[in-house]
Amino acid sequence: MALSSFLKKCAATSMKSIIMFYAPWCGYCKILKPEYSDAALDLKGEAMLAAIDVSKPQNSKLRYEYNITGFPTLLYFVKGNYRMVYNGENKRDALVRFIRDPSSVQEMKKETPKSWDLDTDLLHLTAESFDSTLKHVNNALVVFYAPWCGHCKNLKPNLIKAEESLRTQQVAGMIAVVDVTSEKGLGSRFNVKGYPSIKYFNNGEYKYDVNFRTDDKIVEFMKNPQEPVPTPPEKPWSEEETSVRHLSSNNFKRSLKKAAHAIVMFYAPWCGHCKSTKPEFVKAADTFADDLMVLFGAVDCTVEEDICANYKVKGYPTFKYFNHYERVEDYSGGRKSDDFVKHIHTQIDGQKQEQGRKSHTVTGFGINVVQANDANFEDILSDSVPSFVMYHAQWCGHCNEIKPSFSRLATKLKSENAKIKIVAIDVTDNPKATEFGGIKTLPTLKMYAKSSEVSVYEGDRSQDDMYNFCKSLKVKDEL
Repeated sequence: MALSSFLKKCAATSMKSIIMFYAPWCGYCKILKPEYSDAALDLKGEAMLAAIDVSKPQNSKLRYEYNITGFPTLLYFVKGNYRMVYNGENKRDALVRFIRDPSSVQEMKKETPKSWDLDTDLLHLTAESFDSTLKHVNNALVVFYAPWCGHCKNLKPNLIKAEESLRTQQVAGMIAVVDVTSEKGLGSRFNVKGYPSIKYFNNGEYKYDVNFRTDDKIVEFMKNPQEPVPTPPEKPWSEEETSVRHLSSNNFKRSLKKAAHAIVMFYAPWCGHCKSTKPEFVKAADTFADDLMVLFGAVDCTVEEDICANYKVKGYPTFKYFNHYERVEDYSGGRKSDDFVKHIHTQIDGQKQEQGRKSHTVTGFGINVVQANDANFEDILSDSVPSFVMYHAQWCGHCNEIKPSFSRLATKLKSENAKIKIVAIDVTDNPKATEFGGIKTLPTLKMYAKSSEVSVYEGDRSQDDMYNFCKSLKVKDEL
């Protein structure tokens, strides 16, 4: 059930409610889950308990709206309206007692944040005093805060220092604070969306927001209030020129099918860990910028929700390794560029070993046909000795019909010590070699020397005709 619908139902029934904001990977959330479920059963008919997985992309905005900075976070609502953060014990009985008596202090942890009203160094405003106090002050900075907010706690000593400096330096102005958890009306009136929110007022009229967090910057501002230059919106990663390919529903499958090795970063633009990892990921992508078979991709989960849901992305950033789209593995390695690069090299080395084993297995060709693959075809074709190459696939009927005559051709040329290699490349397992050959139909037969295409064979597929072609071409060493 969507949060808005849940709160409307609570409002309609005049019920109290607690909403648990959690993430599936959170250990404390897992411990709380059975206690929370039991409490919900105990309170059936009295209160409604719900839970929201805010690691899901579609719920990410709620983290900002309710300032969720850790898991689990439990918020208490009455008739669909937010009242407070639950700071009691994460136990069934404690939850039940809290719902039945929210004002009971014994259910609150000892470290429960208290309003800053106990401090005499800062002027605290309420709905009753707000307008009457500020209308005669032409230079006022008002901080809207919540007692439990970590950033607010960090800001508090700086506000006190700034207030003392203003008095000492006789700067005309006032610093005041509002506890939004107690003064919800003021929070709504001034559109407070997060904590702390710092707003500048002139004679009681709101002018603009500021974002100074240090005492010296606050004092400097109060000496000469100027509206901050608007911060330009952050440029979307997808608009930056990097070696990372940005994937969407339009190109996701197509791009990954072409890549033998790909690491995809699933991210959200607001995610701090994503921002810190981004330069390392880009650096790793630059390492393989010229390798067509390696791809570093990125998916913005706030835009491509379906893709992220399909791959069960639960948090940000999430990394997955793809091999031609079909094979997918979770990447849980380090987040430095060297870690990403090492993982790709490990996958490449493993594939080379696997392809090396495949080249010696029975494929329907004779023992004198050289089995080339993505790992060795460049070395084979770069030789000065010409190579007559057959591009094929196991599922190709016409290819299978030619294999006996192609194998006999190889045996005959070897018996004559002819300076020519007879080579087979399976296009199914070797996309790099296939792309090199520009293969459109199967089978395709081509002659190469020193990595250059000499001729395309379009004659009869019999042993004799192919033999005559190889003997008559007379590819010279200097080709």
